[in-house]
Amino acid sequence: MNFQWVVDEDLHRIGKVLVQKCDGLPLAIVVLAGLLSKKRPNEWHEVCASVWRFLKDNSIHISTVFDLSFNELHYELKLCFLYLSVFPEDYEIDVEKLIHLLVAEGFIQEDGEMMMEEDVARHYIEELIDISLVEAVRRERGKVVFCRIHDLLRDVAIKKAKEINFVSLVYNEHHSSTTCRREVVHHLMDNNYLCDRRVNKQMRSFLFFGEQKGMLGSYVKTTNLKLKLLRVLNLRGLLFDCEGYIPFMSLPDVICELIHLRYLGVADTGLRHLPSLISNLQFLQTLDASGNRFEGMTDLRKLTSLRHLMGRFIGELLIGDAVNLQTLRSISSYSWSKIQCKSLKNLRDLEIYDSGYVELTRVRLNLSSFSNLTNLRALTLRVPTFRISSEAVVFHMDVFFPSLESLTFSGTNLDAQGFARLRKLALFRVRLDSLWIEEEAMPSLMHLNLVNRFGPVTKMMIPDRFLALVRGY
Repeated sequence: MNFQWVVDEDLHRIGKVLVQKCDGLPLAIVVLAGLLSKKRPNEWHEVCASVWRFLKDNSIHISTVFDLSFNELHYELKLCFLYLSVFPEDYEIDVEKLIHLLVAEGFIQEDGEMMMEEDVARHYIEELIDISLVEAVRRERGKVVFCRIHDLLRDVAIKKAKEINFVSLVYNEHHSSTTCRREVVHHLMDNNYLCDRRVNKQMRSFLFFGEQKGMLGSYVKTTNLKLKLLRVLNLRGLLFDCEGYIPFMSLPDVICELIHLRYLGVADTGLRHLPSLISNLQFLQTLDASGNRFEGMTDLRKLTSLRHLMGRFIGELLIGDAVNLQTLRSISSYSWSKIQCKSLKNLRDLEIYDSGYVELTRVRLNLSSFSNLTNLRALTLRVPTFRISSEAVVFHMDVFFPSLESLTFSGTNLDAQGFARLRKLALFRVRLDSLWIEEEAMPSLMHLNLVNRFGPVTKMMIPDRFLALVRGY
């Protein structure tokens, strides 16, 4: 059967004229195409008429195209796009973090059916990508992981955000005080900046993307006490040095007095301890402590609103029922063995990690310990005590994990006597650093396919009989 495209000559003419008016600016053409892609053919004339009203020098400027696209967005989508202006220029935005921030800001409402707020936020980001206002930088498992906004679009977004007092961007320490509810710092920050400026008591969000000069004591000690209405606080990379605290060790108690917090970002701050007063943060949804190791006991049982918890919790972690928890990265095998998994019905992302520090408290894990995690999408096991004893375990993983999209093993053992009937082993797009196969293992293997994601396996010890079977190495 032969198919022929039917070209609407009128639309073709309109499209050609619009492209010519873009004066060779690729970004304007792309954004305009994104706008037209959401329009019915009979609406193209309306877009064309709108463009004509804003022509400058007989050509379309990017600000004109942006205004047309922006005005077409529904209210929540406008908020999501304007929020992208808080990130630095040329910044690759972690979509997971962006989603957590959007939810914490209160911009996202649950769908009411099957979608959580995080799903709605991701859908909005995909919409912005579809109409070319946002660029997808990297995708994994079919989902955008990092995104970026073009410099020119960021400039017009910042201008729009300033017009409606949406956010105040601080580029130097001489920036004047503001009444804006969101403040974002993009410069080198020290205590002089924080102590000298007048604190905006109406501030709801404070995000830091700059560099630190020295340690911040006065900010945490005085400024935070005046920001009682904060919902979002991101201090990633800042080091605390407060009176009464050991540097690089404990989260200052004054942060735990910000009882309205929904998002607390303290990644890479050198923290080693979360005080008991953190129980005050009963509205906290996201605690991002990535890059920090917590070797003592951490009690988060009263944080019943917690959805996303990131950090290296080497010591015992107490989370209680945690019915709202969606992300848990990472927890020791000992702490995991103490958790009632039945309550974790919403858990989507789990990482279990054991280091040499907790060798004496390691607990052997098996698949049955994950049997109730029916919504789990990503599972990472960095646990030497987890063993896969037979191919039957692998074949039945879909029963244990019906929603699983990503499965990562690191340091996992396959029993030497297991997989007696396995004929083909294929490992595609894996991150394989080393591979050891004992002489007696997999006696029936006929095909071995290895496609390592980051080049050749650096250490590989396999029986001689397997050498002729290797494909793709």
